[in-house]
Amino acid sequence: MSAVSSQADDAAMENLTKNESYRTAIVLLDPVTEWKPVLDAALRLGLLVIAVQISPINDSMKQFVPSSLMLEEAGASYVLDPQDRDVFSCIQGLNNIVEQDEEKNPNQSQPLKIGAVIPLSETAVDFVDILSASLGVATYNPLDQVLPKRDKGFMKDAVRKSGLPIANFARLWNYADLPRYMESLSLEYPVVIKTPQGFSSSDVYICSSQEQAQKALNHILNHKGPDGRTPQCALLEEYIGGTEFAVNLIGTSRLGGTDTGDLVVTDVWKYEKTEQAQYKGATLCDLTDYNLREICKYAKGVAKAVGIEYGAAHVELKAQPSCDDNNVVSYINPIMMEVGARLSGGRKATMTHVAYGGSWDPFGSLIQSHMGKLELPTAMPSPLHDVLHIFLPVHRSGRIRNISCILNGPKESQRNHLQTLHSHVWMVKVGQWVGETKDITSCAGFVWLVGRRDLVEKDADAIRSSYRIEFEDES
Repeated sequence: MSAVSSQADDAAMENLTKNESYRTAIVLLDPVTEWKPVLDAALRLGLLVIAVQISPINDSMKQFVPSSLMLEEAGASYVLDPQDRDVFSCIQGLNNIVEQDEEKNPNQSQPLKIGAVIPLSETAVDFVDILSASLGVATYNPLDQVLPKRDKGFMKDAVRKSGLPIANFARLWNYADLPRYMESLSLEYPVVIKTPQGFSSSDVYICSSQEQAQKALNHILNHKGPDGRTPQCALLEEYIGGTEFAVNLIGTSRLGGTDTGDLVVTDVWKYEKTEQAQYKGATLCDLTDYNLREICKYAKGVAKAVGIEYGAAHVELKAQPSCDDNNVVSYINPIMMEVGARLSGGRKATMTHVAYGGSWDPFGSLIQSHMGKLELPTAMPSPLHDVLHIFLPVHRSGRIRNISCILNGPKESQRNHLQTLHSHVWMVKVGQWVGETKDITSCAGFVWLVGRRDLVEKDADAIRSSYRIEFEDES
């Protein structure tokens, strides 16, 4: 398959606003995930950017979220910051911006028009299609499938109705439901108890006993969830073993000269976990490998089942490794964990861009997709580099006295000892009280390595072996 050319992307970008009788703006809804590269891509397109924080920001997420000043300094023309989930007020505020833009720019001969609403967090998935339809945007996903894109119970219902296999599950409204559904579904421990509306593995519990399951239920049913809402129920799910993958897709238009679009798999990541089920690392896979064919086909079906036609899709699934007579491993019998109708986190888009040698711009493509103007080949090329995303966990609760790691040395020392280091970020600091890592958002830090596989593995070993958090109460 031929490589995806950056020249073709540039040409498509130029055509987005060419010969239009208006100026086009895009709305970045809840800008969190890779918001800066998406905003930069919009500016390269000649688009105006309106940033909206419609969802309340809880304390654990504030470090990931840009301030209004940061958004304005990055080039956003307008910033709305209601943080109250009031869709009516959001529509009202966006329409007021369009009206006021004429007064703000009296010399402009072209009026402002909103061309797309793009979700940049899981919480934005709730609202993006409703806002798009209400604002008169031409391209948005089906409104009757808003719920399956966000609620993991209705998500499973939609995927099952499409004919694809899913894990056995039930909704638990109270503690008495647990033993009843354990029996009716013929489940044995371990099982999974989760909130229907989480993200980044938050409020997901692998329970090995009834005591653990009841404790998880107590937390989910009596507390506000990660999105700020108190869940009406919890989900009991069959625990699925195997290897975990993240499959990222994007909606295309006029693929192969047809009038209808399709979904194209852009990148696949294979997760590595510890014995305690914590994320340890994620490795970029080669999409041309035959062993990924079944999981890519399944992920595409999942995204379609929940109504993703425009924008990005992020499908997390598990599959079973299977060896053929030549000892070649393929991954079969995929089962969905969840799907997100948005750009994936963990800088996966940025690292895919790097792995492809810059030949494909995922951020410009995201905008084009939401505007119904993206064309891509049916398959992506092989990556030019190996990529590893390392998760650095916090192993216990306490106040941090010191963080030891080769990453904390001078930059010159990092370059000498870590040949494949692309970037890293610490989410914690000395003097801060932290809890034990329970999900992705509570990790101590993240590292991204790019290069030849043997060198990436060598650097990963050096980072992990040198990493240690010391706490104030330790002697």
